[in-house]
Amino acid sequence: MILNSTTESPAAPSVQAPATRSASALTTFETLQRLSIAILTLVLLIVALSHARSVPLWMSNLLTYAAGVGIVACGMTMVMIGGGFDLSVGSTAAVCGVVCVMTLQLLAAQGIGVALPLAILATLLVGILLGAINGALIAYVGVNPFVVTMSTALIFRGIGLVLTSGGQSQQVPNDFKPAFGSLYWGVAAEIGGLKISMPVIIFAGVFLLSIYVLRFTRFGHYVYAVGGNEKASWLAGINTRFVTAGTYVISGLVCAVAALVWTALSTTAQASDHYGKEMIVIASVVVGGTPLSGGRGGLLSTLCGLLLLCTIEQLLTQFGIDPQYRQIVTGLIIVTVVAIDSYFKRRLN
Repeated sequence: MILNSTTESPAAPSVQAPATRSASALTTFETLQRLSIAILTLVLLIVALSHARSVPLWMSNLLTYAAGVGIVACGMTMVMIGGGFDLSVGSTAAVCGVVCVMTLQLLAAQGIGVALPLAILATLLVGILLGAINGALIAYVGVNPFVVTMSTALIFRGIGLVLTSGGQSQQVPNDFKPAFGSLYWGVAAEIGGLKISMPVIIFAGVFLLSIYVLRFTRFGHYVYAVGGNEKASWLAGINTRFVTAGTYVISGLVCAVAALVWTALSTTAQASDHYGKEMIVIASVVVGGTPLSGGRGGLLSTLCGLLLLCTIEQLLTQFGIDPQYRQIVTGLIIVTVVAIDSYFKRRLN
């Protein structure tokens, strides 16, 4: 008796089963990873608040501190989901801050009603331009993201030094300080003693808009696709270069927004500002569960990672731990999370 093709068909599922089980196990692991970060953040928050003299004040300070970093982390999340990396965010923010203050100085005679909107516009355009430079070099020239952003970090700092004649601190005109400073010190609302500052409102707007772009637009779906498999995405008809470049443009834009907030903190700007900010931003994204390989992750996970690191930072400050030890703790957290992630993914694959 000759067996027909249907007789042998049951063997096919057994070939796919291991891959299916592996994907299911990976999804379960990622869910547990995000859940553990959220639980750890909650535990540390409870510990910190139990030692705080004023809970509303402590929470207000935490949220305001986290807001600036969180704004940049929204753009970094998109870049890393798309399979990229950006080491130049601190330098980009520094240049944007310098441009903002120098524009205010240049237009001081025109009054705050003209100078401030134009300064904000100039800052945002510079951020977009610097992000576009990174995106063009990576997406269209084909240079490695690490090499490009490490190089542009130095270049952008150099531009800042040139603009400030060797790094001189630029001061916001005295007449403009109250209005400009409100971008950081302004309070939008107060709920039960908890003050919701302007940076928190700005971060909430950027965060919600970023979620919309990633989850509910074609561009956001393409970012996930390109990060997961760039070649397959290209064969499917996606303009992968445009998508990759677009994530860096968004990163530059949010750096400009964060620069406005950070510059309003002291109403001064210089080329050396925000040095090292890129590490806490990248750490927030990685600890939140977005892999360096791209294709997965999300902004809610980044928010958990951001709150975890900022809570640890505030907790160490509260207990009087020296700043150098805080850096060690942050570095150990990053290494531990990445090591655990890599170990389990190797086992699952």
